[in-house]
Amino acid sequence: MKTYFMAALAVASLPIAASAQDQHQSTLNEVIVSASPLEEQSAGINQAVSVLSGEELRNKAAATIGESLKDEPGVTSSGFGPGVGQPVIRGQSGNRVRVLQDSMGTMDASDASGDHSITVEALVAERIEVLRGPATLRYGNGAFGGVVNVIDNRIPDELPDELKSAVEYRHNSANDQNSTVFVMDGAIADTPLGNWAWHLDGLYRDSNDLEVDGFAQLPEDDEEDHESTHGYIDNTDSQAHNVTAGLSWIGDKGFIGLSVSEMENNYGVPAGGHHHHEEEEEDEHEEEAETIRIDMEQTRVDLKSEWQDILPGIELGRFGFSYNDYEHTELEGGEKGTRFTNEAFEGRVELLHQEIAGWTGAFGLQLEDRQFAAIGEESFIPKSDIQNSGVFWVGETSHGDWSYEVGLRLDRQTIDPDGSSEIDHNTQSLSFGTLWQMTDEQRVSFTFTRAQRAPAIEELLSNGPHHASQSFDLGDENLDEETSHNFEFGYRYEGPVNLSLNLFYNSIDDFIFKKNTGVEDDDEELTIYQYNQEDATFRGIEASVVIPVAERWEIELFSDYVRAKLDKSGDVPRIPPLRYGAALDYTAYSWTAGMRLTQANEQSHAGEFEDDTDAYTRLDAHVHYHIDTAAGNWLLFVKGTNLLDDEIRNATSYLRDSAPESALSLELGVRFSF
Repeated sequence: MKTYFMAALAVASLPIAASAQDQHQSTLNEVIVSASPLEEQSAGINQAVSVLSGEELRNKAAATIGESLKDEPGVTSSGFGPGVGQPVIRGQSGNRVRVLQDSMGTMDASDASGDHSITVEALVAERIEVLRGPATLRYGNGAFGGVVNVIDNRIPDELPDELKSAVEYRHNSANDQNSTVFVMDGAIADTPLGNWAWHLDGLYRDSNDLEVDGFAQLPEDDEEDHESTHGYIDNTDSQAHNVTAGLSWIGDKGFIGLSVSEMENNYGVPAGGHHHHEEEEEDEHEEEAETIRIDMEQTRVDLKSEWQDILPGIELGRFGFSYNDYEHTELEGGEKGTRFTNEAFEGRVELLHQEIAGWTGAFGLQLEDRQFAAIGEESFIPKSDIQNSGVFWVGETSHGDWSYEVGLRLDRQTIDPDGSSEIDHNTQSLSFGTLWQMTDEQRVSFTFTRAQRAPAIEELLSNGPHHASQSFDLGDENLDEETSHNFEFGYRYEGPVNLSLNLFYNSIDDFIFKKNTGVEDDDEELTIYQYNQEDATFRGIEASVVIPVAERWEIELFSDYVRAKLDKSGDVPRIPPLRYGAALDYTAYSWTAGMRLTQANEQSHAGEFEDDTDAYTRLDAHVHYHIDTAAGNWLLFVKGTNLLDDEIRNATSYLRDSAPESALSLELGVRFSF
């Protein structure tokens, strides 16, 4: 109860601020959420939604999606060094958080292990949406945490009035990271073949080892000589580039478009204390650490189309097809080790129907087929053909001040591994939400979701060493489907102040988790992790209040917390601690500036054989300055991170003992739009 009381402090100031200035108006209801099937205003849907766009996205965008979203309510990042940052939503990550590229799956290997990066880029995105509730059922079974949709307009859906271009450069002192981005959108109008819109974007990024405060590796209690790098994390440099081109034909009632993208990413994985032992003839056993690097490349093709009034009773048809040829090689000491490949197809058909018995909605079909393999002497997952098929319906209706939303989904997953029998799972999911518009300023929502998730291939069939994650992984082909029963209550107030409160309780039957056994494999000297299954409960709170304190100034108080427990085995591992803090923002004609102070408590519920993490205080700040000229618009920005230079070890990271977050750093950047 004490923890929940502390989390609610961000809400307690509402009565005090009731007489604040009336001039402050929320812009929440102006944001259209494309991840919702009816592309509703985010203020009117029965679920917790976060949308990053415009200057806020420019300020928060980082090298990974997890790092870009880590300040959103209920969202943290499960970093595996600076080259990897997967989003953690309400304590859920991996297969329980669905990351999308323009509403289609990423089809990479990020779900298979925490050291694999997600192949979407926040720096080229137009906006990023984080969605929870009934509409998540559009995108597959098991997105218990939520859906992250990264939208970059790679396939244009409308004809731009003029050529729009932007070039951006930023430098980060934490690791001497240099990032260059360009985006171009244009039109070829009134041709004999109709109107065409095109898109082009690209990114190049390189960085050196990450600077940290003190030693990278925490010493063991009984360790006499502490062997670790000081002031930096070894083998955390990286280099990445990607380019995307898209072309669409724009008609009176719709469009059809195609995009092609190429991506390469080479990044180091921090050592984390894993070593190989080699026996020398003339000496005693000598311990030699090998560096691990990920060398990834990907080619992706997307086809997308939307058409109005395609059939009687159908207002809009959406069609999507994506193909991805993904592979990465894990380099061990410069030598090629395990090679992961994922050749995948995804197809979607979604039809928005007219009102039926008072309900409007969308029904659809989703098909996925992928050939997944881990090849090499240390391959720990067999080559497999994985097929997923699902049908769904999401609808809504309104009666007076009440609105209702329902989602239904049926899925079948088939995994056909080489040398073994097929493994089949069928899942059924249902979600219901209601929203009561109490007054013009206040609304209350309640959502119940009963969802199932089929076990993933790595959870079922892993059997062997995975040096990049510094683990010996053991799956269990007899794992059953997970079943989640999630209850959520939400309250919103938009007036002189803006208040947001979400409470959730998620009971998951047969929850699958990667358990640290505390035992090392004798041959590889890697810790054995076993995929286990046990009932679990997740409960938590997200709260924020925004208070205008003077003309152009506002303060935000915020907090989030999740407590996750296994019914028999104690704490769920790698759960974020309680966070709370305050932000101060200033907006003028050409200037925007802000400071954000976040206090994270210690995580003393780390899980069996996992280390607790200490509390930390993080202070960030930013300043943006706009210059409008006849040639175009300039944005100059500077961002300071961890200005108190505190030692920050992320409780959600497998490498929290060996890879802390960066020391005090500055990022300088410029963006020219024309």
